[in-house]
Order: sequence, then structure tokens, then C-alpha cells
Amino acid sequence: MLLRICLIISILAGLAAGAVGFTMVKDIIVTTRAARDDFHNKYTQETTARKTAETKLKKSQADLATTTSKLTETQSQLEAANTKNTELDKQNTDLTAKLTKMTDRADTAEQKLEQWSQLPPPEQIKGIIADLTKTREARDAVVAENKILLVSRNDLQNRWDRIFGSTAPVILPTGLKGKVLAVDPKYDFVVLDIGEDQGAKERGEMMVDRRGKLLGKVRITKVEKDRCVANVLPGWQRGEIMEGDQVIY
Repeated sequence: MLLRICLIISILAGLAAGAVGFTMVKDIIVTTRAARDDFHNKYTQETTARKTAETKLKKSQADLATTTSKLTETQSQLEAANTKNTELDKQNTDLTAKLTKMTDRADTAEQKLEQWSQLPPPEQIKGIIADLTKTREARDAVVAENKILLVSRNDLQNRWDRIFGSTAPVILPTGLKGKVLAVDPKYDFVVLDIGEDQGAKERGEMMVDRRGKLLGKVRITKVEKDRCVANVLPGWQRGEIMEGDQVIY
């Protein structure tokens, strides 16, 4: 009987110990499962976060590559723009120089045009040229004739001087003036633009002047209506007589 009681007590004690052990194991299992689930959740979150970070990193790397490519392209465009700007500056400098040159040419052309505008009309110029041609022809004829007459005049002058000696000076009109039309330095005579109509007389003597400077003295040897021929007196020549010089009495 005692044995049975002891056995029952032992069984009850074993059951109690088993119950306690089961309760403790259950708590451990629950705690372990909770820890496992928590770890799994954290692992899942960390994995998701890592994948998200990797995705963002890849996107950032792609964005960085795109930005680098764009930056390189922008840099190339900037260098091309700087080169183009340099070329444009050079073109601007060249165009400015050309514009200045063309402006100078335009000013010169305008000045020449102004000078041309002050000239007489073409018809009048033709008349002047025709008159000048006639004057030259008449001058050449007088010069040729005077060359022939000069020899005769010198011979007659020598005969006159030998027979009658020196003569009294010829009086010309007071204030008589004229200009030299032609000069023959070989035979020392000139053609003057004054003649009988202006009061010129043979053997009349006149002074040759250029802007107040005395160049020499001439003696009239032949008189026509509006011109005359005069010889240069050797002892009076102070310079070379030229066309346009003035003769005064």
C-alpha cells in the first residue's frame, strides 16, 4: 500500500515536473519563435532596405554617368562656342578694318566728286579744249614765224645801230601788263598775250615778274592785234622765264 502511495506520489511528482518542464519549454519555444520571427522581420526589412539602397545606388550611378556625359558634352559645346566666339571676334575686327577702309575710300570719292562737280559743263570744257588747241596752233605758228623773222631782225637791228646808233626808248601805256604765253630758250624770245589792241609797240621794253621776283627784261620785236613777240635782253636775265610769268611796264 505504501509502495503504491509512493508510486502515485512519484507519478504525480513526475507529472508536476513534466507540466512545469512543458510550461518552461513552451515559454522557451514561444520566446524563441518570437525572437526568430523578429529576426526574420528585421532580416527581411534589412534585405529590402539593402535592395532599395542598391537600386538607389545603381540609379545614382546611372544619373552620375548621364550627368558626366552631359557635362562632357556641355564642356565640348562650351569649347566650340569659345572657338566660334574667337572666330567671330576676328571676323568683327576684319569687318571693322574693311569698314574703315571703305569709309576712307568713300570720303576720298566724295571729295573727288565734289571737285568734279565744280568743273564747267562738258560742252564748255570742249570749247575750252578747242580754244586751247587753236591757241597752241597759233603759238606754234608765231614761234615758227618768229624764228625766221629773228634772223632778219637781228640783221636789220645791227644795220640800224651801225647807221643811226642807239635809239630813244619807246613809251608804252602806263600800267600795261601781260603774261608769257610761250618761251623759246634756244633763241631767247617769248610770246606775250598783249598786242596792238592793248598798246604794245615794237622796241618797247617790259619787265618779267613772278610773284614779285624780277626775272628779266624783254624788248618787243613784233606786234600783232592781240599778241606780240619779244626778245629776252641778255644783261637783265635773273632767272628762267616760264609760261605764265607776268610782264609789266
